[in-house]
Amino acid sequence: MSDLIAAVATPPGTGGVGILRLSGPGAAQAAARVFRPKGTRALPDAPDRQLLYGTLLDQAGQALDTGLAFVSRAPHSYTGEETAELQCHGSPIVLSLVLDALFAAGARQARAGEFTQRAFLNGKLDLTQAEAVIDLIEAETPAAARQAAGQLTGALSRRIDAIYSGLTDVMAHFCAVLDYPDEDLDPFQTQQLQEALQAQEEALTALLRTSRRGRLLSQGLTCVLLGRPNAGKSSLLNALAGYERAIVTPIPGTTRDTVEATVTLEGYLFRLVDTAGLRDSDDPIEQLGVARSRQALDQADLILLVCDGTQEMGEEDTALLDQALDQADTLLVMNKSDLPG
Repeated sequence: MSDLIAAVATPPGTGGVGILRLSGPGAAQAAARVFRPKGTRALPDAPDRQLLYGTLLDQAGQALDTGLAFVSRAPHSYTGEETAELQCHGSPIVLSLVLDALFAAGARQARAGEFTQRAFLNGKLDLTQAEAVIDLIEAETPAAARQAAGQLTGALSRRIDAIYSGLTDVMAHFCAVLDYPDEDLDPFQTQQLQEALQAQEEALTALLRTSRRGRLLSQGLTCVLLGRPNAGKSSLLNALAGYERAIVTPIPGTTRDTVEATVTLEGYLFRLVDTAGLRDSDDPIEQLGVARSRQALDQADLILLVCDGTQEMGEEDTALLDQALDQADTLLVMNKSDLPG
């Protein structure tokens, strides 16, 4: 298997710009096979990261497009290897033909995430930074993007490194005292060990407390709409989503399955889940809907208990409120405020 990899780096579909990337031994030479610069300087002879203007060629050497190219030599590249980048117009057929030409020049198709994998293996990124790359790509809100960007620049790594360094110091001192008892070393005190370990435990606990917030920022907060049939849960979902996501009728039990919608509120991602009304029923289809509603409750980060504001809260509402409070943080929503009652 070739150590030289190539892939289209821009999303599928048409666009103004398309980018192909190569990484591995001979990246500059392979890119030169499909790129003819307008000037006299060949791509492998160009300085690092200097853009050259020229023509992109297919496997037969026929001109396909005009564009730009540059090389980055090891270790000063994203992957730590010799890399090359080709930029052209974002035509899927042009990108496909240029990629075929790169394969003919000795490259192979990069696996998903292989560029970042090589960056990790070559010490350009640590594991937390490598994970932050996909978080940044998939970020759906400004808050999620800022969190991933901070992790990519090493904010989380620095906190972990400080804890690791503190524990390493404890182990080094402990081993030195045991292995070299005749040396002039500070005696190892139990109290000193306890204080050092407690400090790192507190640092780890503080770091762990941030994990839930990080997950909610990146994956969104699962918000389940719960309530009796015909309490207005689907109407509330549609209002929050801004369009008719769920079917709404005056008939109780219209919603038979969970219905989901993703919305951004105040810069935070919410995954809204409309559920079937929880009640005892002889209808087997409605029973399946109620069962799925209960499954959704188990995964909820926040529950909106929707009650019909035109009626007094009954025993069913109170029972649902108790159940919701046992599952997750709960907000009581008195619905239908526009109706008399």
